[in-house]
Amino acid sequence: MTGNKYDVIIIGAGASGIMAAAVALKDNKTVLVIENHEAPLRKVKISGGGKCNFTNLDMSADHYISKNPHFVKSALTQFDVADFLQEMDENNIQYQERKLGQIFCKNSSTDIINYLLDQSKDADFSFNTDITSLQKNNNIFEIETNKGSYNSTSVIIATGGISFPNLGVSNFAAETAKNFGLNVIDFSPALVPLKLQNPYTELSGTALHCKASIGKKFFYDNLLFTHKGLSGPVILKISSYWSKGDSVSIDLLPNANIKELIDRDKSSKVKEKIHSFMKTYFTAKVASWILYETDIENKNIQELSNHQVELLYKFIHFFIVKPVADMGYDLAEICKGGIDTKELSSKTFEANKVSGLYFIGEAIDIAGNLGGYNIWFAFASGFIAGKCQTNNKS
Repeated sequence: MTGNKYDVIIIGAGASGIMAAAVALKDNKTVLVIENHEAPLRKVKISGGGKCNFTNLDMSADHYISKNPHFVKSALTQFDVADFLQEMDENNIQYQERKLGQIFCKNSSTDIINYLLDQSKDADFSFNTDITSLQKNNNIFEIETNKGSYNSTSVIIATGGISFPNLGVSNFAAETAKNFGLNVIDFSPALVPLKLQNPYTELSGTALHCKASIGKKFFYDNLLFTHKGLSGPVILKISSYWSKGDSVSIDLLPNANIKELIDRDKSSKVKEKIHSFMKTYFTAKVASWILYETDIENKNIQELSNHQVELLYKFIHFFIVKPVADMGYDLAEICKGGIDTKELSSKTFEANKVSGLYFIGEAIDIAGNLGGYNIWFAFASGFIAGKCQTNNKS
């Protein structure tokens, strides 16, 4: 056995890996973090528009997708939102609550990045480092890299999935899992815009609040028309449940019933053109588009037939689109799939078949909804795997 020895070697310097390092160090463990890029926490830096939506006040397993939806429950129990926010308060890191319970850094993601780096400053870091071999011999993990050899009794793999390829991500976690005989569920893009065969290019750049549904799953949030299809928070959320061939049902006016609004207007003695009426609830551009798509002339409300009212009702409340594809990993915020949760302990994230080998973060078959859930799972899994190291004797 050759190389530098550490108590814990962490591969990947993202949110989960840095959190694991910070926690493992609390028991004076020697920790090495290996990263194939020149800087840590790159995804955290750009997340949330640069303000890092790092958690959500509405935290539960219902906000995660997995072949085993119960797997994430233990992690959410062990790593508490309120406790972490208290930690932020104690370190003078300002944050703010936005809609739907989302918690963002008040100033910028740099605040939480600096906190994590300060907590992990006693670790050794090896950046721009490529791993050429990872093996286990006689209970020792031996790692060969372009910068030297290292060994440890414990390895935590935190290299994530394969979204954001421009950030230099890799398929290292999945390939390593396979090499150790663990099952891996194929990756697919999630939280991703959807492509239409015939996009509504005349509405490109237009946003409106709506409800998007696939089967019994639905979300309320903003939709954005693009020159290639549909995006916006509500589409990103529903995309995680979309498969090729599925249709998405969109309610363009989720907080009202267009029939009731028209009937109320019809009973008025004031004559109003349908386009003017529609502009009360939609932008002029969207109002014109709806009337064009339903082939309804700009006549007075009182002149609308029951058939025309029904056409408006169906189009507005049951606008059906059938995407032809998602927009791929370049635009996907996360991935679905990864290391099968059946291969891991939900309490420790250690591989059941390989003692001392841990997988955390996006590398696992756990995908969170939009709203801070994915970074939170990265933190939670990193915290738990790191804590396991403090319980291990070197």
